Amino acid sequence: MKILNKNKSISVFILLLFVLQLGWSQTYSADEDNDTEASTELNGQEVSQSFFDSYFDTTPNETLNTITGNSVAITQVSSFNTAVVKVASRASDINISQNGDANNVNLTYQVDAVVADLEQNGDNNTILDYVIDPSAKVSLELKQNGDDLNFERFGANNISKNIKFTQTSASPTVIIRSFN
Repeated sequence: MKILNKNKSISVFILLLFVLQLGWSQTYSADEDNDTEASTELNGQEVSQSFFDSYFDTTPNETLNTITGNSVAITQVSSFNTAVVKVASRASDINISQNGDANNVNLTYQVDAVVADLEQNGDNNTILDYVIDPSAKVSLELKQNGDDLNFERFGANNISKNIKFTQTSASPTVIIRSFN
């Protein structure tokens, strides 16, 4: 009789462990809702796409769908401005306007299509845009108003491939690193 009770106790114990294991293995939490909004990281903090869009307009540039051929236009007013543009693309439309001293633009694109409208108003401003993705269509519309402003974009993904932004001394350095 003792053996039967002992086997029954062991069986109940094993059944209880099995049921408890199933209960603990469920990982759903009320905090995990069906939030499908994309997010990105700014200053080390995860932010929503809508918050990101309040600083950067990421609406695709309509010109990307209609441009054919390749063109670069550079206007430099004042002294010691430099522009280095390296483009390998099916289509491009790049416009650079530098008003002030010692402004620098360095663009490197290996993409399907690119539209860039860049304006530097002030001194010692820098724009560096580097995107290598032969199937990408990217755009950058950037105005730098002020002195000693720096903008850098390395790579592009769905969030950062189209950027429209006015940079002032309130945001003297903007660095975007996009890796798929």
